Amino acid sequence: MRIVTFLMISVVFAGCINITSRITPEDRTVKPLTIGRDCFLFLPGLAYGLNTVEQAMANADPPAKKIRSVSIDTRLGLVFGQQCLTVVGEPDPATMKTAQ
Repeated sequence: MRIVTFLMISVVFAGCINITSRITPEDRTVKPLTIGRDCFLFLPGLAYGLNTVEQAMANADPPAKKIRSVSIDTRLGLVFGQQCLTVVGEPDPATMKTAQ
């Protein structure tokens, strides 16, 4: 029974991975006040969507105006995956006043 349980757990968790890679150097002059992500899903040999820095900046709440860093987050399962472009930055000061 222990062998069956071990095999089932191994099958469920086999191939699950999460990787984060920074693709730009960090600009420490920009404050990390907002985070935006733009993601797409994929299956082996088939992907749906396109992620862009501009869309990730627009998806932040409030929208980012200056960029501190950009990273790619990849999550893989057994038969599917997701890749997100993450932008950390600061919003337009005029936007921050209206958001408060």
